[in-house]
Amino acid sequence: MVDKKNLRVLLIAYAYPPLWEAQSVRWYYLSKELAKAGVQIDILTIKYPGEIEDFPGIKVYRIFPGAFNKIVFKALSNPSVFSAKVRRSNKFLVIKNFYRTIRKFLEYLMAGDIRNEWFLMGYFKALRLLKGNKYDFVITSHEPIVDTLIGFALKKKRIKWIADLADPISADYYPSFWKLILKKIEKRVLKKADAIIVTNNVLKNKYSKYVNSEDKILVITQGFDLNFFKFQRGFNRNKKFTLAYTGSFYKDFRNPEVLVEALSRLNFDFELRLAGRLEGFLPVFKPIKQKVKYLGVLPHKEVLKVQASSDVLVYLGNKLDTQVPGKIFEYMGSRRPIFCIIQNKKDPVAKIVRNLGIGEVCFNEPEEIYKVINKFYKLWIDKKLDIEYFYDELKIREFSWQHQAQKLLNFMKNFKI
Repeated sequence: MVDKKNLRVLLIAYAYPPLWEAQSVRWYYLSKELAKAGVQIDILTIKYPGEIEDFPGIKVYRIFPGAFNKIVFKALSNPSVFSAKVRRSNKFLVIKNFYRTIRKFLEYLMAGDIRNEWFLMGYFKALRLLKGNKYDFVITSHEPIVDTLIGFALKKKRIKWIADLADPISADYYPSFWKLILKKIEKRVLKKADAIIVTNNVLKNKYSKYVNSEDKILVITQGFDLNFFKFQRGFNRNKKFTLAYTGSFYKDFRNPEVLVEALSRLNFDFELRLAGRLEGFLPVFKPIKQKVKYLGVLPHKEVLKVQASSDVLVYLGNKLDTQVPGKIFEYMGSRRPIFCIIQNKKDPVAKIVRNLGIGEVCFNEPEEIYKVINKFYKLWIDKKLDIEYFYDELKIREFSWQHQAQKLLNFMKNFKI
C-alpha cells in the first residue's frame, strides 16, 4: 500500500503544453486536478515554443525533443503558420506535402513514429530523476508511443508503472509494416505494467484477456473542465444559425464529403465554423464555401470559446468502436447541442449523446444528416435548442476532468501490488 498522504508521481509525457494535442490536453487537466488534491507531480516532457504555465505542485522538466522535431518546432514557433490565411496558401500546402513525405519515410524507419528519436534522451533523464527522487508511481502518456517505450524500459528499475493507453499501441494509423511488432509490444506492456489506463470499456474488455486481473485496468475517459462548463449559458446567440467542427478530418475514416453534400441542400442561411489542421480538406467544402469560416489552428482556450459560442457542434464518428475522441467531452463542456454523425452502430459516443439527451444521432448518410440539421434549425428559430437539449450537471459530471482525476487518485491511494 502506498503512502496516502504524500503521493509523488513522475509523469512522462512527450506531448504536454505548450504543445497542444489530444494527450497533452488530457494530462494538462489531470495533472492540475491531481496537484490540487495534494499530489506532487514531476513531468518529463520536451522543449516546445510557446507560453509556459506554472502551477503549484507541478514541476516540469523540459528537454531536447530530437533533431528532426527540433527543426519542425522551430518552424512552428512562427504564429503565422497557424493562421487560416497562411494555411490556405498553395505555398504552405506544397511545403506541408513535402514535410509529410519525409516524415512518412522516417516513420517507416523508426517503428512507425518519428518521435521515437526522443527515446534515449527521455530514458536517461528519467533515470536521473528516479535516482534523485522517490516516486510512488511513474505514469506514461500515450501517444506518442515513445512515452510507453520509456516506461517499459524503466520497469526493470522496480518502479510502479501505470501505462496510459488512451490510444491502442496497435492503432490503425501506424504503418502496416510495423503492425505485428506493435501488437507484440502492446501485449508485453499489458503484462509488465502494474496498471493500465484506457479511455473506454470496449478497450478494457479487449485488453482484459491479456492481464491477470481486470482490476489492473482503469477506465479514465477524456473529459471537460467543470469550471468552464458552469459559465456557459444562453441560446440563440448568433445572428445566423451556426454550426462548428473543431479537430481533424481523415480521408479513410472521418471524411466530411457526405456532410458537405447534405449542407449544400439546405435552403436557409447558416455558417459553418472550422478550426484545426483542416486546410487539406477545404476543397471538399467548395459547394458551400460562402458559408464556411475557416479559423486555422487555434490555441486550446480559443477553440473552447468557438465551441461555446456556436449553436450546434458537429461530431464525425470513427469507424472503430475502440476509440472515443476527446473532442466529444470538450463539446460537453460547451453546453451546446451535439450533432453526432456515426459510421458504426457500436460507436460509444452515440450512446453517450442519446443517454444524456444532449444532441441528435444519425448515420453518415446525406438524407439523414439533412433532416437532423433542419430539426436543429427549427428549434433554433423557436429559441428552444437549450430546452430540447438540456445539460444536467449532475448527469454529466462523471465525464469531467475533476471526476476522472478523483478516480485516478483513489486508484493510486488504494493500489496494491
